[in-house]
Amino acid sequence: MSRRVFYAAKVNIHGNILSPNLKELILVHIPRVILNPREIKLRSWNWSFTDYAEISFEGKNLIIGNVTKSRHVKQKFKIGSSTQLQQTEHELAKTAFFVYDPVGEILAHESTSEISASDFRDLFRILLSRDPLVGEVIVKPVPIPHKIRNEVLSIQKVTSIKFELIHPNPGEEEYNIYQSIIDDAGLKTLDIKLVNPDGLKIIDSVSPDATKFTRTLENGISLVESGYGEVAVRGFDEYVRKGKRKESIIEKKSRKFSSSNEVRYIQIHEPDQERLLSRLYKFIMDIKSKVKGGEDIDV
Repeated sequence: MSRRVFYAAKVNIHGNILSPNLKELILVHIPRVILNPREIKLRSWNWSFTDYAEISFEGKNLIIGNVTKSRHVKQKFKIGSSTQLQQTEHELAKTAFFVYDPVGEILAHESTSEISASDFRDLFRILLSRDPLVGEVIVKPVPIPHKIRNEVLSIQKVTSIKFELIHPNPGEEEYNIYQSIIDDAGLKTLDIKLVNPDGLKIIDSVSPDATKFTRTLENGISLVESGYGEVAVRGFDEYVRKGKRKESIIEKKSRKFSSSNEVRYIQIHEPDQERLLSRLYKFIMDIKSKVKGGEDIDV
């Protein structure tokens, strides 16, 4: 059995983020939609949640299942001494497995040759958002811990940083960060683009720590690391080379980075379902600890 790849994502109530019944939407209605699915048709395929179950694993309530795309296809059958194309009685199905933690809103989902990580997140979002009580949901990938910070620090001159942020849950620590950025403007989404062709100020000059970012940059990165958005960074490195007349020439090498391309993942080769769930459970717990600023957990 080949290795299976699972990615990390954060499921976010978006359209009804300011609802007084937010906790009920998260803990009751999202699980209800997964466990009582409705099929949708998209691009000639039927999409739905299948093989779903609510389980207790190491004292935590989890939801497992597949995002499935299916359709009837014509296949060649041998009938007597001839062959014929006939439509299959049942729909041909392609699946991608997932484990969802409703309390932490953390999703560990499979990526396959038939259902990419991006397609999975998009269809998970659509299947949840069609429910009128749940409303619009956004599913954001969770980036590799410290990757954003390391990439920003590795670029000699950062010329552009673009944040695409969504509204965190009220009551969470990230909510206060978001509110400090938007100054209580009541926004559900926030796009910030910081630009300086000569190089942005990214380090807090007041702090004695040479790697401490400015407040705006630190707040934006913290939200992205917690699954509330994405960030794209551009800049350049300078290097000196000798010209034909031996004079020194300064040249620039472009650099760019996107958090959407650096998503947390785990590769698993476990044919046993119980051991697969154990690995994915530890993966989810590790993601939750990183989102909350905790310590590493060996998975």
